[in-house]
Amino acid sequence: MKEMSNQEKVQSEKVLFFKNFIKNPTRNASVIPSSKAATKAILKGIDFDKVDVIVELGPGSGVFTKEIIAQANPSTKIVVIELEESYLSVLERKFGDRILLENTSAHLLRDVLDKHGLEKVDLIVSGLPFLKGEIKEKVDRTIMDFTEEGTIYRFFTYMPPIMKRVYKSMPIEKKNMEPWNMPPFWVYGIN
Repeated sequence: MKEMSNQEKVQSEKVLFFKNFIKNPTRNASVIPSSKAATKAILKGIDFDKVDVIVELGPGSGVFTKEIIAQANPSTKIVVIELEESYLSVLERKFGDRILLENTSAHLLRDVLDKHGLEKVDLIVSGLPFLKGEIKEKVDRTIMDFTEEGTIYRFFTYMPPIMKRVYKSMPIEKKNMEPWNMPPFWVYGIN
């Protein structure tokens, strides 16, 4: 059987991303993965020499994961939490044992860290969509617990006015903006 070229793999991941958006737009909040410029924007200003443990929530096909690995120190632990099962094999194939991959909900982050013997998180990068109801409250509380311990939190949005209403109970602030992503991309965070 012929192995796929890099171009074919990228196309396959884009198709998977689009299918997941159609299947569940509240879980996969975008039609296409973020651009390379956006991946750099979400990590801009992070001092990776002070980061030993990174958690990525909702990596999808791993666009941010790739940039996280590129910027992190080789000894940095990278925990990746993805709820959508169809992305797991893509993430395993692309990143192998460089990441600790978990198929669970973001609000169970403390349990995931305990499983891997990790006590603290230096950076949380989120690709999660806007959440609602009880799950939103649980995820927000989890993130707030970590940021109160000093964890840096970064997430992005294409719609700042909506995001500001959704996250009004959290002390977020604008960190960056990437106009060359389609659509334009804003980075917000805590700490």
